[in-house]
Amino acid sequence: MGQEEKKEEMSQEEEKQEDIKTGGRRKKIFLGVGLLGAGVVVGLIIAYIIVEVVKLTGGAQFCKSCHVMMPMYKAYSKDTHGGWGESGFVAHCTQCHLDHSSTLKYLINKVQVGLHDFKVYVFYDPDAIDWHEKREHRRHFVYDTGCLHCHENLLAATMNKKRAFIAHKAYFSGKLVVKIGDHKDKAHCVDCHKHVGHKDLEKYLPPPPEEHKLIEESEKLIEESVKILEEKEKKETKEKSEEKSQH
Repeated sequence: MGQEEKKEEMSQEEEKQEDIKTGGRRKKIFLGVGLLGAGVVVGLIIAYIIVEVVKLTGGAQFCKSCHVMMPMYKAYSKDTHGGWGESGFVAHCTQCHLDHSSTLKYLINKVQVGLHDFKVYVFYDPDAIDWHEKREHRRHFVYDTGCLHCHENLLAATMNKKRAFIAHKAYFSGKLVVKIGDHKDKAHCVDCHKHVGHKDLEKYLPPPPEEHKLIEESEKLIEESVKILEEKEKKETKEKSEEKSQH
């Protein structure tokens, strides 16, 4: 066999080896793309499931499925945040009771709360909880980040209400403080807005409030109603007076 034939055979062998290598690389590329595509699809499915689970377990309809939450649900249904009244809108439970400072903290907080509630329902008696006493720790169950997630233009919205504007300005500057036990701390939203989200909750919580407290509450509601009617009457009188002056 001549040198030229040997060279030709070597060249053909090299070409075969190169084809094998190229084919191997293509298979790896196709395999990698396939795995990546499958990973993306699986990731999207998992993300969708998580979003749906978070959504389904974040509202009042889910929370009231536990009987001990019925008092909170009834009070929430009568509150502005539960959609009650002309200015009412629906704020879901998780919008107030979970940390909104970041998506990660929100999800971690949701898992923590879920595990805690599961532990209480399985190993303790939820009917034995003193909800009236527990309300005094409201600042640990309501997050300012949740409040500000909706009330992001708070200062501008209270610009025409002097007392509210001054209080909110002090809050945002960190100068608004409250006494918690023996020490002072920066005020949380619920330190001032103690009954937000659950109107007259004490009436629905077991045991029912004492009679004199109900009478005091009724008198307060009557006083507020009379004040609203008086302001409405003054406004109407003023509008009529302005109409007459124009004519």
